[in-house]
Amino acid sequence: MTEPYSGCLITFEGIDGSGKTTQIRRLDKELTREGLKPVLSREPGGTPLGASVRELLLAQDPPISPLSELFLFLADRAQHIEQVIRPALQSGRIVLVDRFTDATVAYQGFGMGHPLSLLDTLNRTVLGRIRPAKTFLFDLPFEAAKERVHRRPGSETRIEKRGEAFFEKVRRGYLELAIKEPERFVVLDATLSEEELAIRILMELRPHLPDGSGKRKS
Repeated sequence: MTEPYSGCLITFEGIDGSGKTTQIRRLDKELTREGLKPVLSREPGGTPLGASVRELLLAQDPPISPLSELFLFLADRAQHIEQVIRPALQSGRIVLVDRFTDATVAYQGFGMGHPLSLLDTLNRTVLGRIRPAKTFLFDLPFEAAKERVHRRPGSETRIEKRGEAFFEKVRRGYLELAIKEPERFVVLDATLSEEELAIRILMELRPHLPDGSGKRKS
């Protein structure tokens, strides 16, 4: 059961290179143009503390143990909830987040092997009763994602260097999560054009946007 906030939380998920960041920025611009004043954020890195955590997590050095990595992601989320997400939802805002709890389950659970029951308990502790109204999952085969990542400027991050077997487990984890919660997840074929994806996202999202009174349409 979610907390009775007048705003709504929309999350974007997918493996590295899936195109989710491009689409969440595009959606932010469209909703801003419509006067809805969304809050655009990301995990990790949605707060000043989170920005420091993000640097640690993505840098190739120093080494970070799997358990330490997990708790760094959770520390980032706890700060993000208290400083950004909860206040925005309380004020009736639309909150768009690039990666959220499903990323922890897919990457740290399916990818790194932490028990899913542990991750569920930790996420619930951090979130309270906050849940996304809708989650867009950008599904893309590893080889296509890798090609996109290699076209980016700069070197690979610590996580991007983990290889095909890791990312296939992450992708499979995401798809399993989507099967378990079909009402929340929208699985998108990330090989579609940017325009096609943007149209599908807006179509799926409309019923979940607050109207002029600050209440959801559904």
